[in-house]
Amino acid sequence: MYHTKKIGVFISHIFGHYQKNVCQGIIDKASEYGYTAEIFTSLDGENLGTYGIGEESILRVPNYDSMDGIIFASESYPSDELKQKILTQLQTLCTCPIVEIAVNNYHFPTVSIENSTTTGELTEHLIQVHHYKRICYLGCSEEPFFSEKRESFYKEALNKHQHTIGAYDICNSDYSYEGVLTALRFFCTEGTPDAVVCYNDRMALAFMEVALSEGYRIPEDIAITGCDDTQEGQYMSPMLTTVSFPVYELGTTAVENLVSKIQGNDIAPITTIAAKPVIHNSCGCHNSENKNSVFFTQKLSREITTLENSILDSMNMSAALQHVTDIDDGIELLEQYILKIEHCREFYLCLYSDWDSVSSHIMTLADSLEELPSEDSISLKLALKNGKRLPECSYQKKYLLPEYIYENSDYAYIYTPLFFEDKEFGYIALAYENNKINYHFQLIQWQMNINQMLQSIREAKCTGMLVSKLEELYMRDSLTGLLNKHGYNQRESLLLEQAISQKQSICAFLMDMNGLKYINDNYGHNEGDFAIQVLGHALESSIGKDDICARFSGDEFYMLSVGRNENNAKELIEQIQEYLENYNKLSSKEYPISCSCGFACAMPDSTYTSENIQELYAIADKMMYEQKATYHTLRRR
Repeated sequence: MYHTKKIGVFISHIFGHYQKNVCQGIIDKASEYGYTAEIFTSLDGENLGTYGIGEESILRVPNYDSMDGIIFASESYPSDELKQKILTQLQTLCTCPIVEIAVNNYHFPTVSIENSTTTGELTEHLIQVHHYKRICYLGCSEEPFFSEKRESFYKEALNKHQHTIGAYDICNSDYSYEGVLTALRFFCTEGTPDAVVCYNDRMALAFMEVALSEGYRIPEDIAITGCDDTQEGQYMSPMLTTVSFPVYELGTTAVENLVSKIQGNDIAPITTIAAKPVIHNSCGCHNSENKNSVFFTQKLSREITTLENSILDSMNMSAALQHVTDIDDGIELLEQYILKIEHCREFYLCLYSDWDSVSSHIMTLADSLEELPSEDSISLKLALKNGKRLPECSYQKKYLLPEYIYENSDYAYIYTPLFFEDKEFGYIALAYENNKINYHFQLIQWQMNINQMLQSIREAKCTGMLVSKLEELYMRDSLTGLLNKHGYNQRESLLLEQAISQKQSICAFLMDMNGLKYINDNYGHNEGDFAIQVLGHALESSIGKDDICARFSGDEFYMLSVGRNENNAKELIEQIQEYLENYNKLSSKEYPISCSCGFACAMPDSTYTSENIQELYAIADKMMYEQKATYHTLRRR
């Protein structure tokens, strides 16, 4: 049964080692207290250009009224702008307790890891246990805040033991081979150092690679220490002496503090989780047996294969979705790929009611009115649970998922926004088997493919509206709204085919307004245009649904009808004349509106062509001019 008590989590880059383990700690500990976690994640700071504008659409997803508490992993956000917007929303819209995970610049009671002081502890270990005299520090120029903090504890340990820090004992580098090689040569300016304390494991492994390439032995010639206890360091030979990185405990402690605050208890402004030195062999100790690197090599090989397959899958997915213009077709294709997500037990694609709305500019160009959808409604377009497709449905936005899903689930959900540039589409909800996060970077590629598909569908809708408008302009007479010559010509052959296949008669009508020149000369061309419009309305109100009526030019109208005989044709003309007579009785205009009409009917066979229809119009034209002559005779009287 899905827990009614919820803890919301804001975190960026959930596929990262740090983020996944923090979230796993939150999920596991929350469950112990009877809460479920709802994780809202984004992918900011990845230099995606204008595409990344929409990252802030994560702000539209949460429903704060349903949450009992919030955990804000603020330092996981590379983008200060997005972090600030989330902070502002939490401060203004959220009334529940909030706990932050941060080392500095925090705004709520915070939980953090203290793994900088351990740099001093490692330095002391090198002094007291190994009696090294010259110990250098290799910092990171790409992460100066944390690097300088760890450097300060290195200096403090040296000063404590009266070790002098030489001019060539501290250097900062990036992670490149060239940068680290420059640092090694800098340290060796006045002889080879006994040991090098590195900013983190990544820097330590880079330094180890460079030192070994230059012919130095580790630790016999230069001892090395790292920080953060990565798996790569554990499988090196010698194993890397480092510092623990208890990120799982970071998540569990954040939950413990939050639950305590929810229960009304006071909590400390700062809760620190202390890291500990992890002594292996790279410092000179021999208390650890080196792990067989074959396991790590095989693991890397599998990860590379998985990555290669994911790239191919992503390329195939992108190609498959590239030309999708219908959302239902896209969902059918998408389902095939979603089922490949390992250990994913639930997947939901939720779209806002206005996801495919077009801009007012396009609406104006297309001369179209689009009914504004309800902002409170969300459409569940794709729902997969335990490998089975659930039916589509709509639900109210106060729920992130339909109630029936919540009621039958005990999963924690990960929510990621769907967007393209500044257009917000909706979001994806994921849940993993046994609530064990298995979120891979591959899903980011797939998410971008989904976003591109939704944008393509939206663009196809815009294009369709504009094309329809262009077709209308090409096919329709702008004055009366009836077909023009282009529209008539396109429809004529279809109507002829219908008449032949259904063995129906075909009837051609020709209508011409009476006295248009008189109206133009005496009342102006605007009134003449108005009179033409009235005649157009008279024709449109009288014809059948399959009939073709067109204004070619001036005051001449052509009409083609099926299924009429001579009597029916006369009745149609009488209807048109009756419409105009009724109009003239009610009109305040100083001039009457009337027309002359002619028609000709025939029973077409398979040899009948457009030329034959033109012959009918010639007969109708003759009849029409006979009527017009009668009209002029009566006027002269």
